[in-house]
Amino acid sequence: MMILVFKLKEIIKLGILVVIISLFVSCDYEDKVIVDKTHKVLSNGKRLEVEKTTTLSTAIGLFSGHNYGTTHRFTYKLGIEPEDVNWDGGSGEPKALLFHRDTTYIYYLKEKVIRTAYTDSVTNTLKEDSHTEIQAFYEKHIDKRYFFKLLGDDYWVDIQAEDYDAVRSFSNEFIIPNDNELSVKINDSIDF
Repeated sequence: MMILVFKLKEIIKLGILVVIISLFVSCDYEDKVIVDKTHKVLSNGKRLEVEKTTTLSTAIGLFSGHNYGTTHRFTYKLGIEPEDVNWDGGSGEPKALLFHRDTTYIYYLKEKVIRTAYTDSVTNTLKEDSHTEIQAFYEKHIDKRYFFKLLGDDYWVDIQAEDYDAVRSFSNEFIIPNDNELSVKINDSIDF
């Protein structure tokens, strides 16, 4: 009976310690949202609006008041008039647009998580590893709207880099205003 009371007291002390520690490391998150809109008239007469939403989340300890750090996220959206073409790239950063006939093409960069699985030769167990890398993506706008663009649907589909390059060879490429937070090296020497 004495051992049971002793273990009960230890469990209560441990529980109180866990509660106190969790109260001190508990955080309140303060979000600051910044929306930046850029308007540009392209040389072909089309109007481009780029909207970047930046969210800064700061973790502040509830009782300690300590700043445990700030995370940074951003999303991009763009609109092209008079065609009423919209692109919501999420965390992708738009870099360039192409217009060929009645079709719009976009080139953007996005951070992607790459997961790899391997077998540990010492323990003979399957392990996973992951890293992030910035990759280039290309999309083409498909417009199936009709009756003054009130009915039907429009959407973006992924295309290969070669298809984008083929269109670029006989179209003008328009650089999209952005903050250049993401970049990749092309041919190991040129940043884009």
